[in-house]
Amino acid sequence: MLYRCVNCGGNVVYDPAKKKMVCLSCGGSDCQELVPSQEPVICINCGSQIPYTEYQSAGRCPSCGTYLLRDDKVNYPYGADVILPFKISKHEAEEKLRNEFGKKLFIPGTFLSQKTLEALKGVYVPFWMYDYDSDVAYEAIGTKVRSWTSGDKRYTETSYFDVGRSLHVNYEGIPVDASIAMEDGIMDLMEPYNYKELMQHDNKYLSGFNAETYNMPPNEVEPRAQAKAEKANRDWVRSTTTGYSSLTNERFRNNNRLTGTKFGLMPVWVYEYRFQGKNYKFYVNGQTGKCVGTEPKSMSKAVGLTALLFGAAFVLLDGLSMLLGVL
Repeated sequence: MLYRCVNCGGNVVYDPAKKKMVCLSCGGSDCQELVPSQEPVICINCGSQIPYTEYQSAGRCPSCGTYLLRDDKVNYPYGADVILPFKISKHEAEEKLRNEFGKKLFIPGTFLSQKTLEALKGVYVPFWMYDYDSDVAYEAIGTKVRSWTSGDKRYTETSYFDVGRSLHVNYEGIPVDASIAMEDGIMDLMEPYNYKELMQHDNKYLSGFNAETYNMPPNEVEPRAQAKAEKANRDWVRSTTTGYSSLTNERFRNNNRLTGTKFGLMPVWVYEYRFQGKNYKFYVNGQTGKCVGTEPKSMSKAVGLTALLFGAAFVLLDGLSMLLGVL
């Protein structure tokens, strides 16, 4: 399917800067009509076959450049429940990358050039979001130690306490990415999103971007959500048991009962740069602008800078020796 302009027939996409649907041809706003397709892998605009990946639900026709949604991957049972629409535009994402990595030493000259940044693409990453009703119980023996000096003697007093904590908390929407292509660690670093801006999913937000449906069912990735809930529970316990010299005989009981699951899409700008036979990937949170990645280093630049510094030092020393000779 695609979104077509009712005024000129052009391709209408979602514009993060304007927060509106915009026609790429005439510039009209919110002028779209949805045109469904009978053949999900055939471009409805030019008839070309589209090489969708297994889980891809939205993308761009390689022949005519039209942004399309795959009908059989954006509706039940693959359609999302909620979505965080892109808030950071492509231009803003480029600037975020330049600000984050552009001043690093020894980066290749083409690393953040306008031409290579054309490869920057917006991707909606699939996430499962879990709700839990959680009970936490904690017991330990706490010690407090104080020392003092009286006369010529040093005294130490150790007091022992029974430490107990209990917590009942409701977690709403603990996120875990459900994309095989995206590294779990990278997606964790993309957090946090402002989940208060989650809204009911609408397919129009996918137009102009790539998107995936979930690659794995919710039960397969839920252990990661359970681990996040347990970490939050333990962090709470630690924050309320300060002031002790030590805590021993610790017993932590954690019970997270699943009460709900939602399928959501989160926005990420992805930039891939190839240098000296190696791929470097960079990610920009499409809502907050947070950047993640490790920049490449050009050894020729490093060698050149070393030679320049060595040459400058040699000239300086030579000048000093001549001056000392005159004196």
